[in-house]
Amino acid sequence: MGEETSMVATYSFRGAEFTVTMNVTGGDQLAVEVQDKLTADQWAGTFSSSYLEDLTHKTGNYKSFPIFVNMLESALTQTCDSVTLDLLTYTDLETLRGKKGFAGTKPLPASHVGVLTTKRYLILTYTVEFDRIHYPLPLPYVGKPDPAVLQETIRRLNEQISRLTTQGNQDHKGSEFRKLRKAYSTLLKEKEQIEQDFLQFRRDVDSTAKGNPAKEIRVLKQVVKNLEQELLKERSRHQRSANKKSQAYKELQEELEELRATERNLRVRVKSLTNELAVYKRGPRE
Repeated sequence: MGEETSMVATYSFRGAEFTVTMNVTGGDQLAVEVQDKLTADQWAGTFSSSYLEDLTHKTGNYKSFPIFVNMLESALTQTCDSVTLDLLTYTDLETLRGKKGFAGTKPLPASHVGVLTTKRYLILTYTVEFDRIHYPLPLPYVGKPDPAVLQETIRRLNEQISRLTTQGNQDHKGSEFRKLRKAYSTLLKEKEQIEQDFLQFRRDVDSTAKGNPAKEIRVLKQVVKNLEQELLKERSRHQRSANKKSQAYKELQEELEELRATERNLRVRVKSLTNELAVYKRGPRE
């Protein structure tokens, strides 16, 4: 996982909606941010690949860093029933502690518990046959977003959306696709012309063969055979070319869908941040 990935999703925890953001950087570091959509409170944490792999090892159900990230993505998009998410307080977490399949540190002394009251734990639960494995990610409270930072983030994301939209409409691959379509059309016309010429030649041969000696007929038949072979070769070449262009068209469609998905994620993020900014500007409710 050398590439950087990013995902933003809205997730409901116990009746409340949160915006969950995950980023993978450098192929070995996972950053997670959870934000209450109503209050704009934020919790965030960054985890190295070694930390996460050690965390999974403690459960007895080890997962490599790439697999763990894929599980988290599936839980966020809710595309896999075997992985789910929950958001717990420290008190909630204590009820899970000691259960089979739970990874975490030992309970802290009472003098330290007060520090943890504002912390949240994002629990990734993996359900296997007859068992459930819990992977807790501690997320310290980071407060409410700064309005200036929010506005800058919104501006930056809007720029990204605009750039992606422009890229989707004017990308050079669109021009390349038109070239492929044109070349494909040209090949079709060539194929049709060859077939027409061949049919005309067969008619001419049939017409002239009636009054010609046997030797000339044999020569003409050989010419026909050669033309048939040439037509088969041309059809084969056309088919290979058509297959390549069909594959290229499919790849272009997939890339366009990826651009559209990225744009949708960014729009969700902008909407969330805009709502948070509005909440912040209104101030705390009396």
